[in-house]
Order: sequence, then structure tokens, then C-alpha cells
Amino acid sequence: MFNVPERISLAIASRGARVLYCEIPVSRVRRKGQPLTEVSEGVYRFGPEYLGAKLNSLPVIGHLQWKAVAKQIVERAESLKLKDPVFLYSHFENMTPLCEEMRAAGYPLVHICMDYPEPYQHELIEFSDQTVVIPKQVFRELQARYGEKIQWIPQSIHLPAAEVPSHGSHSEPVEIANIPRPRLGYLGPVFARLDQPLLRAFLENNPNKHFVYFGDPDDTLPPNAHAMGWHRPDELPRYVESLDAGLMPYDCLGKKNLYCSPLKLYDYFLKGLPVVSTPILEISEFKDLVYVGSTAEELSAAVARALDEPPDSPKRALRMEVARAHSTEVQGQRLEELLALLKTGQRKSA
Repeated sequence: MFNVPERISLAIASRGARVLYCEIPVSRVRRKGQPLTEVSEGVYRFGPEYLGAKLNSLPVIGHLQWKAVAKQIVERAESLKLKDPVFLYSHFENMTPLCEEMRAAGYPLVHICMDYPEPYQHELIEFSDQTVVIPKQVFRELQARYGEKIQWIPQSIHLPAAEVPSHGSHSEPVEIANIPRPRLGYLGPVFARLDQPLLRAFLENNPNKHFVYFGDPDDTLPPNAHAMGWHRPDELPRYVESLDAGLMPYDCLGKKNLYCSPLKLYDYFLKGLPVVSTPILEISEFKDLVYVGSTAEELSAAVARALDEPPDSPKRALRMEVARAHSTEVQGQRLEELLALLKTGQRKSA
């Protein structure tokens, strides 16, 4: 995986700290959890075990399960000799008992809010010592409700993985080389966040434009949609370099998508690539750098404007500048500052 928790792990490690990255617990009835392994410089992964996720909703058994998971985490942290460890956690339903156990073990609690919060997530926010939020509109709403315990951090792009030759001087990946241009790319699967009826209508209206996405093929899409297999993060920039524009036709009816802060936006921006999107809130501050449409006809017009953008347009340099301001190191510095504030507040309250 190379989503928000993984990038936050790299961001913290970039500041010289060590990170114990805990996978979602697996049922020991089905398989064993991953052993403790260093997967990147300063980042150590392991997979906790319990009986099964369905049991978490049972008060007594669920609490005992999370108590066992907490014990495994603390044991791995002690084996790494982590100094003044902090427990960072995203959202997982019925996991409050795990937070209780980690607090009892002496760990400050930092909740990571990467999307519009699920209803059960408010309990995790309230239980935290500090909650860090990525989407700016979500940050504003939560800070109005919970006060200064809510802090903002930028979305991040891992620049070392993105360092490839500039456009025109690289060899295209084999599986994309035979796809005609113009190519519009979405760096993810189509089944999760996208407005599929809108996407199908757009592709049917524009048979000469080719849509490239990642993950399992979707047979309901027109023939000008092309699925790429999953790849390592360090291979992704070659695919971005092979696109003519990024396309993000998110379904904006639900708050999760409307309020999201797409990682892929900064992957496109780092190469200066024009981006076309439905009107999610996070792109409002980049209105001069993103082309927007709500309907198939509006998307068609937005794509035409994006593809007409000159290669030497100043917008390309501005997009690159925005991406660099969202680097792993920038996010790591912000997290370091917030964790220092957390420790200062704890000393005062003590």
C-alpha cells in the first residue's frame, strides 16, 4: 500500500524518527500476521493477530481482542527501543478499546483524519490527545467543534519515488505505449470513488480520448478505457509521464468524496500535468491550475481546454511548486512541530 498512513510513516521517518507501522490485525484462525521487518529506512512493519474483526462488536470479547493487539504493539515497540513513542491511528470501527489500552500503556494518542469523518470516528477524535486533519474544509469544521486539539497537516507526495527524467526523455511502460493519445489518467481503481455513469458518458462522447486507470478491469466501461496492473510506488511516475492529463471524475454526492484531498492530485502536479476534475472542495484553492466540470459535456469541454494547454504554460511550473510544498519532508516537519506541541501540553497539564 502507498496511501496516507504509509506516507505519514515515511514523513515521520524523514525527520530521523523510527516508525513502527502496524497493519490491520488478521485473524490467527486464517493466517499469521507479518513478522517485524524494516521495509524502508526507519520504518518497521508488523502484522498483529486476533481472533477476528466480527468479534470486535462484542463488548467483552472485543475488548480482550484489542488488549491482545495492544500487547503485541507494545512488545514490538519495546524491541525497537523507541524513545517517547506516540500512538498514531486512523479510523477503524470499534477500535476505541485499543486506544484505551495504548493510553494505559503511557502512549499519547494522535488520531489521523484523512477524509470526511465516519459517524463512529467522532469517538476516536474525542478520545485522542490530538487529531491531525488533511482536508482543509474538514479541518475547519472539526476545529470549530473540538477546538485546538484539531490541527492541520498537508497531504504529501514522496519525492524520492517520483524522481524520473523529465517529459520526452523517458521510455514509456510497455503496457501503456500502445494506447493511443490523448491519454487521460486516474491513478487508482474506478470502483471506489468515481462517478461511473458520468465517466461512461464522457468516454462514450469522446471515443478518440483514452482513459487509463489502475486495478482490475471494468467490463462495463467503453473500449477506450484501459486498465493497468498494480505497480510499485517507484514505478508510478513513469506512468504519469506517459499521460496527457490527469482525470478525477469523483462522485461528489457523498461527503467522503466531496471533502477528500486526493494524493494523485500532487502526483499529477509534480510533473506539471493538466488536471481535470469534478468540483471537489479541495481543488477550490487551485482553481487556476485545475479544469473543472460537473457533467459529461462540461468534462468534455474541460478536457479540451486541458489538452490545449501549451507545453510552456506557466501553470505547469506553478503546479510543480505546489507539489513540492506537499513533499514528505514538509509533512514530516509539520508533524514534528505538532508532536512537540503535544508533549509541551502534556507537561503543562502534569
